[in-house]
Amino acid sequence: MQLDNTLKKISSDKAIKKKKDVTPYLFLFPSLLVLVSVVVTPILFSFGISFFQFNLNMPGFGLKFVGLENYLYIFQDQQMISSILWTFEFTILAVSIELVLGMIFAQMLNSKLLGKPRDFIRGVFLVPIMFSGVVTGWMWRLMFDSAYGPVNHFLSLWGIEKIPWGANLLTARSMILITDIWLATPFVMLILLAGLQNIPNEMLEAASIDGASNWQKFIRIVLPLLKFPIMVVVVIRTMDGLRIFDLVRVLTRGGPGISSSTIMYYIYQFAFSYFQIGRAAAMSFSFMIIIFLITYLYIRLLRREAAY
Repeated sequence: MQLDNTLKKISSDKAIKKKKDVTPYLFLFPSLLVLVSVVVTPILFSFGISFFQFNLNMPGFGLKFVGLENYLYIFQDQQMISSILWTFEFTILAVSIELVLGMIFAQMLNSKLLGKPRDFIRGVFLVPIMFSGVVTGWMWRLMFDSAYGPVNHFLSLWGIEKIPWGANLLTARSMILITDIWLATPFVMLILLAGLQNIPNEMLEAASIDGASNWQKFIRIVLPLLKFPIMVVVVIRTMDGLRIFDLVRVLTRGGPGISSSTIMYYIYQFAFSYFQIGRAAAMSFSFMIIIFLITYLYIRLLRREAAY
């Protein structure tokens, strides 16, 4: 009799536990419903229409199943290939320059050379982080104005003639690159500065006692200990660089022609200027695969660095 009561109690406890286990999922359900509605459903819909001719400016949207035609078109579109190449060029240049400048500024702010105003200078350096890409783009667009912009004014003080910044390929791309460097370098500096402050001073002092120069300490102590923060910065900034859209939209609108159009801006134009939604969806998913592969490679590298 006692054994039966014990078994009943255990089974009732399990039933209560099961009921309690369901409760958290009930609270999560509204969030999951919103996530499915605004994220998963549009992604699945976009993937579906990537196999269709879907033009907004045609009767009935010109809906027609075309299979892989939209994906095959990507390899024939020289403008898209040009946009992809420029996107990768921009990302490599921007990340490299931001990493170098971020390291220099982080070393400066971590040293005692700046004295008491160091905390104030840190705050000034971090100001660009507070601006969005659109606000930054409009601000720098005014600064690059050919007639009244302060950039050309300061260049004229050095005897350099006014530069029509948006008029040719080199200057238009330079506008985007300079603006992105101004906007993102403080973020890189912040991550590297946090890494520098975690390096034990005893190691650097011991190296100094052994006669190591500042350059030798940087190469043999600082850089190896900063591998993980550097990898984090490279991963985040690479993803941001490949997805750049707002600065291009505000500064150059892809011009002159499509010479400064990045892949995200070109896809946007294909969808909302040419109204070819099906092909734009195919381009988006093709580029998503590229980003996924790059991200996967970076994550593998990060895990390897974390293991060490």
